[in-house]
Amino acid sequence: MMMNDNYKSTCKPKALKTFLLVACIFLVGFLQNTSMLQDHQSKRYLEEVEKAKEPPRRRQLNILTLGGSVTWGAEIHNREDAYPFRLQSDYGHNVLNLAIRGTGSGYPAQCITSMMLRESKNDDPDEEDVPFDVIMFEFSINGLDGFPLLVERLKERYPDALFVYVDFFSLQNRGAFYSADARKLIKDSGGKVYFFGHTGDATAEFNYREEFDRKNPSDELRQLFAADGHHASSLGHNLMATKLNDIIDRYDLPTDPRLGSWLGGDKCTSWYDNGESSLRIISGGEMKEWDENHHKWAIEIQGEEGIMLQIDHDGKNAAPVNLQYMTKAGDPYDNTSSKYPPVIVNIAQDLLLGAYKAKERAIKSEVELVRNDIEKVEKIEEGWRYLSGLHKMIGMRSFHVSEISNVGILKPGINFIYVYPLETKDYPFRLTATIICEACGRLGWNDGLSKG
Repeated sequence: MMMNDNYKSTCKPKALKTFLLVACIFLVGFLQNTSMLQDHQSKRYLEEVEKAKEPPRRRQLNILTLGGSVTWGAEIHNREDAYPFRLQSDYGHNVLNLAIRGTGSGYPAQCITSMMLRESKNDDPDEEDVPFDVIMFEFSINGLDGFPLLVERLKERYPDALFVYVDFFSLQNRGAFYSADARKLIKDSGGKVYFFGHTGDATAEFNYREEFDRKNPSDELRQLFAADGHHASSLGHNLMATKLNDIIDRYDLPTDPRLGSWLGGDKCTSWYDNGESSLRIISGGEMKEWDENHHKWAIEIQGEEGIMLQIDHDGKNAAPVNLQYMTKAGDPYDNTSSKYPPVIVNIAQDLLLGAYKAKERAIKSEVELVRNDIEKVEKIEEGWRYLSGLHKMIGMRSFHVSEISNVGILKPGINFIYVYPLETKDYPFRLTATIICEACGRLGWNDGLSKG
């Protein structure tokens, strides 16, 4: 078919226009894609630069926390708001919280291996294969008796761990115990201290007695405490978790921390939290949940003739034994205001000729005991020990907390412990734990809490 000249002249401009339009669309699309690719590459480059500036992400750490009711998580609606649990839930660390309510550092100082063994799948604590990177302590309001022993034992077992002391205080009474020696001990071991209530640099020195008016606390300070003014609130725990994580985040911890020795360890049994004990109550007492609201347990003396207990010592050598028991006084400066009775304690290996004979003599008031007052004993018959029912530290007597005292020597095999109350008080004598510490002796600590 033949085309005429008019058709050719009109067709060429239209085809050119169509071609140019398609070319323009293609060029615009190409330039847009190129621009988007450049933007993506530029953004990715900037992200890589910023990432390079960031410090390397901290690995998941193994943390051990030790303390009293604050670290345990008392007086808050959800116990898992306490700082040890927050270090795990908010910051991803593995945390083992072995805090015990109403207890100072004396019990873990003598019983740390037994406490660890309760949480372990191994029967032998020396077989533990997860060393701790960080160990935290909080004992300023519950008492620091035995704290140097606790630090020494943990340093022997976990030589590469970072020790962090939480210097907590209360809005009640004197606020806290004098903790300067404990803080110095931690710092001398290469550790760090966080002062509760301080919102600035986590490791800066801070004196709550100078910074805060505890008698007329500000709203900001009051919000850091629970309703009782003695324990931390959820907000206070959040502050502690934040500052403690800040401390450990700055510290250069070894990636392969070493495990040392427990030096023979200890054998301690506490039924304070669960009412479970290997002691056999022969007569005169019962295991009782004496505080049902807070689920606290003790072996209580029932009646006036005292309690007879059987304890088995499976060691090869004789060992000192300590008892942990509850204390509280109406007036810390009046030693007659104890809510608990003074008692005398005897240990024997023979039930009939030893333990029951001791019981008979105690009931008949034949045991020689000379006291100047409730606390000061001039003389006591050999084989007997005296416990006043008062906390040894006056500052602790207003609080319902435990005390630890040595009561004699256990011989290998079966032993019988007899406890006789000398008076009737508001509360019966309440026993919460027995303590046998071989490692304490190997480190040179007499009766667990004094060295030399």
